[in-house]
Amino acid sequence: MKNKIIFNGQSIVLTWMISYIVILLLPVVIGLLVYVESNKTLKDEIQQANDSLLKQVREVMDNQFKAMEQLNFEITWNVNMQELLYSNKYEAFPKEYRYDISQIARNLSMYKTSYPLIDSFYVYLYKDQSVILPTTVRPSAFAYQTLHMSDEFSFASWQEIMTRPNFKGFIPMTRIGDDNMLRKTVAYISTYPMEHNQPLATNVIMVDQSRILGAIQNMEIFNKGHVFILNNENQILASNSAHALPSDFPYDKLINTPNFYFSGSDHEKYEVFNIQSPISKLKYVSIMPSTIYWQKAAHIRNLTYMSMVISLLGGGILTFFFLRRNYNPVRRLVHAFSKKMTLASGQRYNEFHFIQEAVDSTLLEMADFKSKMEQQRHMVRSHFLEKLLKGKLDRHMPIAEALTTFDMKLDRKDFAVMLFVVDQSAPFFERITHTSDEDKWKLLHFIIMNVVEELTSKRHRGYATEIDDSIACLVNLTSEEDANGKEELLRIAKDTQLFLSTTYNIHLTISISSIHEKISNVPQAFLEALDSMAYKLVMGGHEILAYDDLQANRACEPVSGYYYPPQIEQQFLYAVKSGELEEAKSILAEIMNKNFEIRGISVSLTKCLMLGLVTTMMKSISETGDIQESFFIRNPKLVDRLLNSITVPEMNLYLNEMLEQICTYTAAKRQAAISQTRQKALQELVEEISVYIENNYSDANLNVTMIGNHFDRKATYLSKLFKDYVGEGLLDRINKVRIDKSKQLLKRQEQSVGDAANGVGFNDINAFIRVFKKVEGITPGKYKELIEK
Repeated sequence: MKNKIIFNGQSIVLTWMISYIVILLLPVVIGLLVYVESNKTLKDEIQQANDSLLKQVREVMDNQFKAMEQLNFEITWNVNMQELLYSNKYEAFPKEYRYDISQIARNLSMYKTSYPLIDSFYVYLYKDQSVILPTTVRPSAFAYQTLHMSDEFSFASWQEIMTRPNFKGFIPMTRIGDDNMLRKTVAYISTYPMEHNQPLATNVIMVDQSRILGAIQNMEIFNKGHVFILNNENQILASNSAHALPSDFPYDKLINTPNFYFSGSDHEKYEVFNIQSPISKLKYVSIMPSTIYWQKAAHIRNLTYMSMVISLLGGGILTFFFLRRNYNPVRRLVHAFSKKMTLASGQRYNEFHFIQEAVDSTLLEMADFKSKMEQQRHMVRSHFLEKLLKGKLDRHMPIAEALTTFDMKLDRKDFAVMLFVVDQSAPFFERITHTSDEDKWKLLHFIIMNVVEELTSKRHRGYATEIDDSIACLVNLTSEEDANGKEELLRIAKDTQLFLSTTYNIHLTISISSIHEKISNVPQAFLEALDSMAYKLVMGGHEILAYDDLQANRACEPVSGYYYPPQIEQQFLYAVKSGELEEAKSILAEIMNKNFEIRGISVSLTKCLMLGLVTTMMKSISETGDIQESFFIRNPKLVDRLLNSITVPEMNLYLNEMLEQICTYTAAKRQAAISQTRQKALQELVEEISVYIENNYSDANLNVTMIGNHFDRKATYLSKLFKDYVGEGLLDRINKVRIDKSKQLLKRQEQSVGDAANGVGFNDINAFIRVFKKVEGITPGKYKELIEK
């Protein structure tokens, strides 16, 4: 019979052999396609990889160069620098020139702290041939000796760069480091606009090439090539190679061609990749030997041929081995069934079809008998479980005999009861149409019971039954050294909730009893599960209520009270009143943690704690401003929602939301109070300045600088504050007061114009006449004549 089956034209042996051959040829064909496509796409992949790495280098270096440009911008537009270069005050006060230069040097030291990645920077002044460094000023010759002196970079070359008109860009330079070693550096040169056809100053900001080489090192490791950073004049700013670009390198192609082949004078072909920075306008160039492409292509070709040979040889051997091995069990099955089913002589057939027909016939007979028995057995078993849980079993009937009858095994020593109550089933019922509500509930309970028993039976034994409107499951726990019974019950409960909610939209509350060691204690476990389920009214739906945890909380309640001491309340009140949201949230989290995670309090004390926290928030608002303006009055539903919360996480969520709104309100109030305080201080300062002018108007030395020194403020800043608040400049106020006082003196007949001028602090009578006419519209002499008439 074996020979007939193997060589039968309809036998599965022929089908399997064809399938194995097709599967064997599939990787061979795929290997050929991969080889053809890999040669075609290898170049594109390497180009994309190099382009990606170049972009990464560009991004890193652009950030560095942008920092150099940012530092240049801040130095250029520094108020002291602008005043030094473009102000005319040094014609009147030449001695202040050196002071202002030293002040700028001190300012540069602050920039050095703000830009730690900048190695060195200075400002070259053309006017007096000096260099401003952070904290010091040096003559140009001495600055060159300490900063750049080398054989490759002469003093004349440095002077030419410093006096280059209207230049802004990056150039390669050398500098002397703190260790007196000569270093290659990238310098950003920016000259100030010329005035009277003469240069004013030049900013020099330098970053050593050693910082840049780290960013381009990955390119060298990846493609074994060289990476160059070029400026607009194609000068090499930085490179990972000690060699320069070939003399015949086509720089003109870098403008419009992102990648191209280049054959150097050494007859070596290179692949050139380049991108230009849109920010710094620098060019990033990568040069890789072309031979790398063909080395990788040859490697792929060899791997392809080797894989094809191995696939054909190994696949042929495995095909014969598995074909023979897989057919043996099929042959034995056919032989076994053929004893009960007579085959016609010489009949050609497929083994699987023959087995299927034989199995179908047997299963139909068994299913018909089993379904009749199962219907009766299920109802009786449910009734038995209900009596077992309620402790109402017939004492004359041994439990062991009943368990055997219902194919139940309760031979482990640990027992527990889980109770399941449906919280939400509307979405499940909506999916079932043309069915009565009673049938829908039966189907729902049937699904829950099957899911619970299957999840429990993975490690333990569980049997579920309907009791009133809930479902109870008796769990017989397997005793394992590394297993914790309570944790196993919690795991089963969580898995049940998750599966039913995600698959059927059925949401449950589950209660779990403690673990008992005898089957006679099962009724006690059932009562514990019922007692735990009562907490559903307090904890809300979708919870897992463990009897042991609830009893532990009950035991702790008389001792713990609740945690909300006066000092913590004061800290919380101050944080909320100050608008410090993060600090307030931290204190609230500490209160919630110590009450619920560490201590555990009762439901009634939880409500008291919630009211205490809300009262503290209301106190913070009443101390900050009018509580009638707060959102408590405008949004009363926020408090109602908090009072109606039924779980601790829900209460915590509402408290944090309310805390955010209160802190926003108190922070705004606090900011307004600070603004009013500043305005009042400014008003007092203006009044003091006005009194000082009234008391010293006759002093000829009275000016903006004198007032600034008296009030220990910078004169320009004090004048700006005064003008912003009063609407007139400080000098205009001095002149106005002096003119008003001079008018009082001119009303006296014995007072001349000169006497009046001297009396109000004018040493020059012409200046007095000019200011008087500007303020009053007429000269002081004309004013005196009008008074006398």
